[in-house]
Amino acid sequence: MNRLCGLDLLRAIAIIWVMLFHATKYGTPSREFSGLGWMGVDLFFVLSGFLIGSQLFKLVAQKQEISLSKFYLNRVFRILPAYIVVLTIYFLVPFTREGNGLQPLWQFLSFSVNLFIDTSNSNTFSHVWSLCIEEYFYLFFPIVVLLLMHRSSFTKILVLSLFIVAFGMYLRGYIWVNELGWGQSYIENIYYPTYTRLDGLLAGVLIAALKVFKPKLWNFIMNHSNKVLFVGISGLTLAVWIFEARFGYMATVIGFPILSFSFAFLVAGASSPYSALGKYKVPGSYFVATLAYSLYLTHKSVFHMVNTTIGKQLSANGYVTFFVYGVAVFLVAIILYVIVERPFLKLRTAVIAWDSRSS
Repeated sequence: MNRLCGLDLLRAIAIIWVMLFHATKYGTPSREFSGLGWMGVDLFFVLSGFLIGSQLFKLVAQKQEISLSKFYLNRVFRILPAYIVVLTIYFLVPFTREGNGLQPLWQFLSFSVNLFIDTSNSNTFSHVWSLCIEEYFYLFFPIVVLLLMHRSSFTKILVLSLFIVAFGMYLRGYIWVNELGWGQSYIENIYYPTYTRLDGLLAGVLIAALKVFKPKLWNFIMNHSNKVLFVGISGLTLAVWIFEARFGYMATVIGFPILSFSFAFLVAGASSPYSALGKYKVPGSYFVATLAYSLYLTHKSVFHMVNTTIGKQLSANGYVTFFVYGVAVFLVAIILYVIVERPFLKLRTAVIAWDSRSS
């Protein structure tokens, strides 16, 4: 799939937003904007659902075989090498830990940290909760597509996706009313679990289905992409207002789908080469988007280490702090990408080519 500069820009915005959110505890500036940075994760979910959905639905539409081995090999080489390296460092080098403890190794290896985490006692590397959700999406989504392969249509995908989103809304509301404490209890019982956070991935899947199975409607969207972006921005504004009470009932039940579908409009609009986001390459966006995964894995640990070593000297000026933290985390991400990510991505190409020839 060719890279679209609009999607690279959104990916870059998402990771910077997430990093700003996690950096606020260290005195970085612009807390009003940074405080909403958790929304960047939902943007990542939508992007993932859209890209993976487009890839698989295209095969369905062209009546080509979906190779599970090829798909899973692709994901393994993309996700695991850098993840295992960072995880190993966390377990072997305590100085790198930004939190007060680590969950058991088996939870990280099974991508189930988000289901069992005790954030009050072991919140190191807790930000992989979102990776856990994506990993199980990568595991089960192609199987669902295979099962629906001969009966796939936009209507069926729409009904199934909306049913799951509606069930997630019900589940979050039920937990909020009947089982929820406050503070970290919300994070552990509603915000982190896979079964309550599928809105973004499914919103991305829906626009992917629209792209593949409704090409005339998709072309209309591409030709009116700036209007689509406006709808997305308007929805995002509504979501920001709803999440002023971030842990409230309305935000919990309807906030996440509104946020996710608003991002879906932005992703759809950014996919058009005629849109304000897709027409021009923003300098640096491709670079940041390329490093997004390495930045995601390492940024909290780097923030912690910088703060531990020279944090007192930086605390007087938030902008200087932001600059130093940013330089440090990008340097570490570049090293991880060059030494681990990129070589395994090249190896992935060779392995998948071999798998295709042998099958």
